[in-house]
Order: sequence, then C-alpha cells, then structure tokens
Amino acid sequence: MTAIYDNPGKFKRIDVRPLNSAIGAEIHGIDLSAPLDDATWGEVQQAFYDYLVVYFPDQALTHAQHQAFSQRFGSLMDMPQLHQVDGFDRIHIIKRDANDNGRVVGESWHADSTYFECPPAAVVMRAVTVPEFGGDTGFLSMYAAYETLSPRMRTMLDSLQVVHSATRIYGSAYHAQKKKFSAGSAKLDLDIEAGDREMVHPLVCTHPGSGRRFLFVNQVYAQRFEGMTEAESRPLLQFLYDHSARFEHTCRVRWKKDQVLIWDNRCAMHKAIPDYIGRDRYMTRTTIAGDRPR
Repeated sequence: MTAIYDNPGKFKRIDVRPLNSAIGAEIHGIDLSAPLDDATWGEVQQAFYDYLVVYFPDQALTHAQHQAFSQRFGSLMDMPQLHQVDGFDRIHIIKRDANDNGRVVGESWHADSTYFECPPAAVVMRAVTVPEFGGDTGFLSMYAAYETLSPRMRTMLDSLQVVHSATRIYGSAYHAQKKKFSAGSAKLDLDIEAGDREMVHPLVCTHPGSGRRFLFVNQVYAQRFEGMTEAESRPLLQFLYDHSARFEHTCRVRWKKDQVLIWDNRCAMHKAIPDYIGRDRYMTRTTIAGDRPR
C-alpha cells in the first residue's frame, strides 16, 4: 500500500493529525468561517487528497459559510432524495429524531449515488446536533482496498465494468421488500423507473487529483459485472466487499457539535453506525459535483 501518510509535518499552515496509516485526519489551526488564502487552501486540498476524510473541530458556521467553504472544492449539486435547508437549495438535511424507530439509512458500506453518470466527488458535512454518545460514521479507503490485492488480481480487475443502479434504494427491488425504513431526511417517494435505471462504470478508476488507482464498487448500488449475470458476479463482488471492509482499511469518526468534515466520495466509502436510537442527530451537508469515473 502506498505510504503517503507518514509526513503530516509537510503542512506549514495547518495542523494535520492523522487517525491511522490508511485514512482520516483531524485538522486544527484554521478558521473556516473566513475565506482561505490560496496557500492555506492548497494545504487543505492536499490533506484531503492524502487522507480522503478530513475534519475540522469547533467550526460554528452559518449556512452561508458552510456553502462558501464547500464551493472551494467545486460546484454544488442537488441530491433529489434529500430535503433542502430553507433558503439554501444546495444544502441538504441529514436528520434522525429521537422517536424514529425504523432502520437507519446508510448503515451499509457505500459511496453516494454511484448510479449517477457523474457521481458526487465529495461531501462536506456539518454537525448541528449530535447525541451525547453514538452516531459515529465509519469510513474506509478504496485506495487501500485496491493496493492490498495481489498483482494478478489487480490486473484481472482492471478490465471489468460494474453495472450500478438505485433499484434497492427506491426502485422496484426496494418496493418488493415491503420493509419499513425510517425516512428521516430522505424522500422515499421517488420515481421507480429512475431507481431502476442502470449506469456502467469501471471497477478500477484513477483519481483525478492524486493519480492513484482505487476500487469503485459498493454493495448498495452495484448489481453485477457488465456482461455477466448477477449469479456469476456475486462471488467476486462479495470478496471485494469483504476485502475492502478489512478493519485496517477503516477509520471511525466521532462527531462533535460544530464539527465540519469532508470525505472523498470517489475513493472512500462510509457507513452510518446505528447506535444512538432514542436520541436526536441533525447534520447539514453539501455535495460536490464530480466527473464520470475513469
């Protein structure tokens, strides 16, 4: 696995504290409420490329400041399955009330909306209300998942394409389950036909910022390999899911009020940890538009 995480001292304007050698860092010495000069912004962007998940404690941002910081990473996109903040149509709500008792949305490892032609590049999340314990988010590195495979396996995977869709989220496969989900901040009355629409992406992609190769597959949206049946695809897909989720590829972030976090939606996956039932949790998020994976 490429060792680029062992030199946080290269940053001169921000204090970068890695969580481990695979993914994640906490950043201090910066105020996100004010515009960043180019040199400081360059270090924030480099830390984001290096660690995939970076977060900034004690940032009491307004919606406008949250939006302004997010726009440094790129254009903001709408997420039709999420409710918007009043007056800010590119800031969305991630909320679960104490009395919600359905399944927590997002508790499987996934990247957001990989069934889009151009999936999101990143997400910038701000913690507004957090429980006194629980409600953490897990992240894993798909760089590490790819780089720890054998050379022969990597060569074989490099040629494969994966079919993605949202059928299990709001398409016909979802409706066939007849299970109760806690909608919370999500809109579950979306178009079934749109949920069943399929999109093909490479299994192995190259990150446009870092130039590194990573696996682009997840059990929420991946249906099968292109040119194969679901039954033929299932064993290899399951191996990749299990391999990617090895503990040493992951980190766990504990949320605190006013914490701002950005994760790379291309080469990192995330999962909600549903250990705060009976407690309120409220976040706002912006979503950075991405290019088609290559």
